[in-house]
Amino acid sequence: MSESTKAPGVLTILRSLLVDVGVPALTYFVAHWLGASDFVALLAGSLIALLRTLFVAARHRKFELFSAVMVGVFTVGLVLSFVTGDVRFLLVKESAGTFVAGVAFLVSCLMGKPLVYFAALRMQPAREAEFAQLWATMPQFRRSFTVMSAVWGFGLVFEALLRIPLVFVLPVEVMVTVSTVMIIAVFVLLAVWNKWYATRAQARFAELRAAQQTQAAPTEA
Repeated sequence: MSESTKAPGVLTILRSLLVDVGVPALTYFVAHWLGASDFVALLAGSLIALLRTLFVAARHRKFELFSAVMVGVFTVGLVLSFVTGDVRFLLVKESAGTFVAGVAFLVSCLMGKPLVYFAALRMQPAREAEFAQLWATMPQFRRSFTVMSAVWGFGLVFEALLRIPLVFVLPVEVMVTVSTVMIIAVFVLLAVWNKWYATRAQARFAELRAAQQTQAAPTEA
């Protein structure tokens, strides 16, 4: 497996989460500290997260699938909160986001190329031709991406389903912290596992290619 198939490092995941997850949570706590109600504080955090999603899409001049999903999740959460007046819908939306993302990972294993394949390719787009050639000729290459996408899918779905009952059991101010910790923990654990698995897969793939080259050498001679 080429170097580009490795997952982003754990520090990279953490830096991303500090912005995508930590900033909305911090906004909630600051608003709450300033005297805002749970609803207003959660609304402020959700709007910050929504603006962040739109900013990233505009910056890259590309509205990708996950950006569209997250905008939809935040919009639905805000609408439901206005209609019902229940602040917990703003917390449930976090489960909707990770659940949809998890299902997308799982479905991608069955249809076309897994999402981790595109994530790895996005990191080094110059290797698109190499990826395409390896995908077409190496079953081990295809299997590695399928396994990684499946693990991400099951992990995100599990986290989403675990959060929903907690939202309606724990106090809102407690659940905000728990929700943030949960999503950071699942992403870090998945990133650590993915790095470990990708490193092993890369070593196996290198051995396989070396063996194939050794077998082909006498024929070429």
